[in-house]
Amino acid sequence: MSKTITELRADFQHLRRWRKSVEQAQSYTFKAVITVIATGIVGAIWLGIKVVLGK
Repeated sequence: MSKTITELRADFQHLRRWRKSVEQAQSYTFKAVITVIATGIVGAIWLGIKVVLGK
């Protein structure tokens, strides 16, 4: 079974759209992970300060 040029072009367009959505998801995931890590670090520092100050 051979595909026509039009079918191949449609397949490539679909792959391009899929790759873009995957890249966006990776970007969002990366930002979320960084946010969680930064929030955890800030929270840990804040708890450390509270313990040192005895409050």
